[in-house]
Amino acid sequence: MTSRISIGSVVKATLNGIKKSQKKYESWTGGDWLWNAPEYMITTNVAEEISKINGPKYLTLENSAKRALDDAGAGGRGKIHSKVRINGRFDILLWWGGGDPRALIEIKNQISNIGSESKKDLERIQSVLSRKSENSTFQFGIFAFYTSTHDARGVTSKEKLDARLLKILKEARQLLHKSDLTVTLKNTEIVTDGDSAWVAGALIIK
Repeated sequence: MTSRISIGSVVKATLNGIKKSQKKYESWTGGDWLWNAPEYMITTNVAEEISKINGPKYLTLENSAKRALDDAGAGGRGKIHSKVRINGRFDILLWWGGGDPRALIEIKNQISNIGSESKKDLERIQSVLSRKSENSTFQFGIFAFYTSTHDARGVTSKEKLDARLLKILKEARQLLHKSDLTVTLKNTEIVTDGDSAWVAGALIIK
Protein backbone atom coordinates (compact mmCIF):
# COMPACT_ATOMS: atom_id res chain seq x y z
CA MET A 1 0.00 0.00 0.00
CA THR A 2 1.35 3.42 -0.95
CA SER A 3 1.77 5.83 1.98
CA ARG A 4 0.27 9.29 1.92
CA ILE A 5 2.27 12.02 0.25
CA SER A 6 4.22 14.29 2.61
CA ILE A 7 3.61 17.98 3.15
CA GLY A 8 7.25 18.56 2.19
CA SER A 9 6.72 16.94 -1.20
CA VAL A 10 3.68 19.15 -1.85
CA VAL A 11 5.68 22.27 -0.95
CA LYS A 12 8.57 21.20 -3.18
CA ALA A 13 6.20 20.56 -6.09
CA THR A 14 4.55 23.94 -5.52
CA LEU A 15 7.88 25.75 -5.74
CA ASN A 16 8.84 23.70 -8.78
CA GLY A 17 5.60 24.74 -10.45
CA ILE A 18 6.44 28.40 -9.98
CA LYS A 19 9.98 27.87 -11.30
CA LYS A 20 8.53 26.05 -14.30
CA SER A 21 6.18 28.97 -14.94
CA GLN A 22 9.08 31.43 -14.94
CA LYS A 23 11.09 29.32 -17.40
CA LYS A 24 8.11 28.77 -19.70
CA TYR A 25 7.17 32.43 -19.81
CA GLU A 26 10.74 33.49 -20.51
CA SER A 27 10.87 30.99 -23.37
CA TRP A 28 7.50 31.98 -24.84
CA THR A 29 8.12 35.72 -24.73
CA GLY A 30 11.79 35.86 -25.58
CA GLY A 31 12.83 37.06 -22.15
CA ASP A 32 9.85 38.48 -20.22
CA TRP A 33 9.62 37.42 -16.59
CA LEU A 34 6.72 35.80 -14.80
CA TRP A 35 5.48 38.98 -13.14
CA ASN A 36 4.06 39.91 -16.56
CA ALA A 37 2.09 36.65 -16.83
CA PRO A 38 -1.46 35.92 -15.62
CA GLU A 39 -1.74 34.26 -12.23
CA TYR A 40 -3.61 31.26 -13.61
CA MET A 41 -0.46 30.20 -15.46
CA ILE A 42 1.24 29.65 -12.10
CA THR A 43 -1.83 27.85 -10.73
CA THR A 44 -1.94 25.30 -13.53
CA ASN A 45 1.80 24.62 -13.43
CA VAL A 46 1.73 24.16 -9.65
CA ALA A 47 -1.20 21.75 -9.98
CA GLU A 48 0.64 19.82 -12.68
CA GLU A 49 3.75 19.43 -10.53
CA ILE A 50 1.74 18.27 -7.50
CA SER A 51 -0.06 15.75 -9.69
CA LYS A 52 3.31 14.15 -10.49
CA ILE A 53 3.99 13.24 -6.84
CA ASN A 54 3.89 9.49 -6.41
CA GLY A 55 1.16 8.62 -3.95
CA PRO A 56 -2.59 8.82 -3.37
CA LYS A 57 -4.15 12.25 -3.86
CA TYR A 58 -6.57 14.23 -5.97
CA LEU A 59 -6.47 17.83 -7.16
CA THR A 60 -9.21 20.24 -8.18
CA LEU A 61 -8.91 23.81 -9.43
CA GLU A 62 -11.31 26.64 -8.60
CA ASN A 63 -13.14 24.36 -6.19
CA SER A 64 -16.17 25.83 -4.41
CA ALA A 65 -15.19 26.87 -0.87
CA LYS A 66 -18.61 25.92 0.50
CA ARG A 67 -18.52 22.48 -1.06
CA ALA A 68 -14.96 21.92 0.17
CA LEU A 69 -15.90 22.77 3.76
CA ASP A 70 -18.91 20.47 3.60
CA ASP A 71 -16.82 17.65 2.15
CA ALA A 72 -14.20 18.15 4.88
CA GLY A 73 -16.77 17.98 7.67
CA ALA A 74 -16.20 21.63 8.52
CA GLY A 75 -19.52 22.97 7.20
CA GLY A 76 -22.82 22.36 8.87
CA ARG A 77 -24.28 24.41 11.69
CA GLY A 78 -22.74 27.55 13.08
CA LYS A 79 -21.82 30.81 11.45
CA ILE A 80 -18.99 30.51 8.97
CA HIS A 81 -16.48 33.35 9.26
CA SER A 82 -16.70 35.89 6.47
CA LYS A 83 -12.94 35.53 5.88
CA VAL A 84 -13.55 32.04 4.49
CA ARG A 85 -15.33 33.75 1.57
CA ILE A 86 -17.71 30.83 1.45
CA ASN A 87 -19.19 31.79 -1.93
CA GLY A 88 -15.76 31.96 -3.55
CA ARG A 89 -13.34 29.34 -4.85
CA PHE A 90 -9.94 28.00 -3.81
CA ASP A 91 -7.15 28.27 -6.40
CA ILE A 92 -6.10 24.65 -5.76
CA LEU A 93 -7.68 22.07 -3.48
CA LEU A 94 -5.59 19.02 -2.56
CA TRP A 95 -7.54 15.94 -1.50
CA TRP A 96 -6.52 12.94 0.57
CA GLY A 97 -6.34 9.70 -1.39
CA GLY A 98 -9.55 8.63 0.32
CA GLY A 99 -11.45 11.55 -1.20
CA ASP A 100 -11.57 14.18 1.58
CA PRO A 101 -10.13 17.72 1.37
CA ARG A 102 -6.63 17.97 2.82
CA ALA A 103 -5.14 21.36 1.89
CA LEU A 104 -5.99 24.59 0.16
CA ILE A 105 -3.37 26.38 -1.91
CA GLU A 106 -3.65 30.05 -2.82
CA ILE A 107 -1.39 31.62 -5.45
CA LYS A 108 -0.16 35.21 -5.76
CA ASN A 109 2.04 36.71 -8.47
CA GLN A 110 4.54 39.53 -7.87
CA ILE A 111 4.04 40.49 -4.25
CA SER A 112 6.44 42.60 -2.20
CA ASN A 113 4.71 42.27 1.18
CA ILE A 114 1.53 40.99 2.78
CA GLY A 115 -0.76 43.53 1.14
CA SER A 116 -4.54 43.57 1.24
CA GLU A 117 -5.10 40.72 -1.25
CA SER A 118 -2.42 38.52 0.29
CA LYS A 119 -3.86 39.25 3.73
CA LYS A 120 -7.27 38.02 2.54
CA ASP A 121 -5.76 34.76 1.32
CA LEU A 122 -3.86 34.14 4.55
CA GLU A 123 -6.89 34.92 6.69
CA ARG A 124 -8.94 32.61 4.50
CA ILE A 125 -6.48 29.75 5.06
CA GLN A 126 -6.50 30.46 8.79
CA SER A 127 -10.30 30.48 8.96
CA VAL A 128 -10.65 27.26 6.97
CA LEU A 129 -8.09 25.38 9.08
CA SER A 130 -9.61 26.66 12.33
CA ARG A 131 -13.19 25.81 11.37
CA LYS A 132 -14.31 22.72 13.37
CA SER A 133 -10.70 21.56 13.40
CA GLU A 134 -11.47 18.59 15.63
CA ASN A 135 -13.68 17.10 12.89
CA SER A 136 -12.29 18.67 9.73
CA THR A 137 -10.10 16.70 7.31
CA PHE A 138 -8.18 19.88 6.39
CA GLN A 139 -4.57 19.55 7.52
CA PHE A 140 -2.65 22.52 6.12
CA GLY A 141 -2.64 25.42 3.70
CA ILE A 142 -0.07 26.96 1.38
CA PHE A 143 0.22 30.58 0.31
CA ALA A 144 2.51 30.37 -2.72
CA PHE A 145 4.03 33.39 -4.43
CA TYR A 146 6.45 34.71 -7.02
CA THR A 147 8.36 37.93 -6.59
CA SER A 148 11.09 39.76 -8.50
CA THR A 149 12.97 43.04 -8.31
CA HIS A 150 16.03 44.93 -9.60
CA ASP A 151 19.09 46.68 -8.20
CA ALA A 152 18.46 50.13 -6.76
CA ARG A 153 20.26 52.72 -4.65
CA GLY A 154 23.31 50.59 -3.98
CA VAL A 155 21.29 47.55 -2.92
CA THR A 156 21.47 44.46 -5.11
CA SER A 157 18.35 42.68 -6.31
CA LYS A 158 19.36 39.59 -4.31
CA GLU A 159 19.75 41.61 -1.13
CA LYS A 160 16.34 43.15 -1.71
CA LEU A 161 14.72 39.75 -2.17
CA ASP A 162 16.44 38.32 0.92
CA ALA A 163 14.94 41.19 2.94
CA ARG A 164 11.57 40.82 1.19
CA LEU A 165 11.30 37.13 2.11
CA LEU A 166 11.99 37.89 5.76
CA LYS A 167 9.42 40.69 5.69
CA ILE A 168 6.75 38.47 4.14
CA LEU A 169 7.30 35.77 6.78
CA LYS A 170 7.29 38.30 9.62
CA GLU A 171 4.10 39.97 8.41
CA ALA A 172 2.35 36.62 7.92
CA ARG A 173 3.25 35.52 11.45
CA GLN A 174 2.08 38.83 12.88
CA LEU A 175 -1.21 38.49 11.03
CA LEU A 176 -1.89 34.95 12.24
CA HIS A 177 -0.26 35.13 15.66
CA LYS A 178 -3.52 34.86 17.62
CA SER A 179 -4.30 31.45 16.16
CA ASP A 180 -2.86 28.05 17.12
CA LEU A 181 -1.41 27.70 13.63
CA THR A 182 2.28 27.68 12.73
CA VAL A 183 3.67 29.61 9.76
CA THR A 184 6.91 28.61 8.06
CA LEU A 185 8.54 29.73 4.81
CA LYS A 186 10.22 27.67 2.12
CA ASN A 187 11.69 29.26 -0.99
CA THR A 188 13.78 28.47 -4.03
CA GLU A 189 17.25 29.85 -4.53
CA ILE A 190 17.19 33.47 -5.63
CA VAL A 191 17.97 33.60 -9.35
CA THR A 192 19.86 36.68 -10.57
CA ASP A 193 20.15 37.87 -14.16
CA GLY A 194 22.03 41.11 -14.69
CA ASP A 195 20.57 43.77 -12.42
CA SER A 196 17.40 41.77 -11.60
CA ALA A 197 16.43 38.71 -9.55
CA TRP A 198 13.44 36.50 -8.83
CA VAL A 199 12.40 33.90 -6.28
CA ALA A 200 9.50 31.56 -5.58
CA GLY A 201 8.19 31.17 -2.04
CA ALA A 202 5.63 29.23 -0.07
CA LEU A 203 4.20 30.00 3.36
CA ILE A 204 3.08 26.74 4.98
CA ILE A 205 0.26 27.15 7.51
CA LYS A 206 -0.72 24.18 9.66
